[in-house]
Amino acid sequence: MDDFKAQFVRLRCLLAAFLPPEFAAALMPLTRPALRLGTSGEVPVHLGGVPLLPPDEPWPCWKGRLLGFLGAIDFAALSRFKDIAGLPPSGKAAFYYACETPRPWGDEATQRDGWRVLTGDLREATPPPGASNSPQTLLHAAPFLSLPSPQEAPIRRLEATCSGFLAIYEQLHAVWAQHIWPDDMPVHQLGGWPALVQRPIGPDCLYASTGRPLETLNPPPLTPEEEQAVQEWQLLLQLDSDDRLGWYWGDPGRIYFSARPTDPPENSWLTLQAA
Repeated sequence: MDDFKAQFVRLRCLLAAFLPPEFAAALMPLTRPALRLGTSGEVPVHLGGVPLLPPDEPWPCWKGRLLGFLGAIDFAALSRFKDIAGLPPSGKAAFYYACETPRPWGDEATQRDGWRVLTGDLREATPPPGASNSPQTLLHAAPFLSLPSPQEAPIRRLEATCSGFLAIYEQLHAVWAQHIWPDDMPVHQLGGWPALVQRPIGPDCLYASTGRPLETLNPPPLTPEEEQAVQEWQLLLQLDSDDRLGWYWGDPGRIYFSARPTDPPENSWLTLQAA
């Protein structure tokens, strides 16, 4: 896949062909570097496979249920890509989730133990009987420029300045997504803008992590201070439904691990979105 500089030129040409210059100019600074996890790329990444745990760490559970091992990310190996917001510069993290239904959606603080991100001295571990185990799947990290989904606040603000912009942007966003994720490949991703199934995940993370309920399908109301705070939540890891791994979160369905820059990966908040 092209590097960030080449993609920047390609994306700028695409937007300029269909949008007025002022809108194309407003969109380009919104792009965020990210990493696609697919069949081709520069750095190997394994999902599923042999679980990793810190020494003497008990197998993570939630409400008496064993969590499933999703995979481990070696962020040190990804540091060659540089400056990808949301990704730690070093270290390795193992991701766990209550994969079996009923699953935690991340919309209540009481679900916090329904997922786990573990770091430190990670070693191979034998899963206990009953723990879901996904087959090891080799993927590769490739850089790409992510665009905000049409549901994101910056896009809605642009629509407010020019009625009709959103309809055009939705088509351009879909074209760019097809370029990045061809042939219906699962949308696994590190960093960048999340590929949303429903509404923006930042407000949900802010609400649920502070113990406030998410009671409707509409985005929760935010004060001006909270609108600023929401921007701190950045995507760490996005995992799509994937037959190879035995994951089915919905059609479509994705889980998102998000964190603030000052938070360690262990404090990541999970959001599940499904159609």
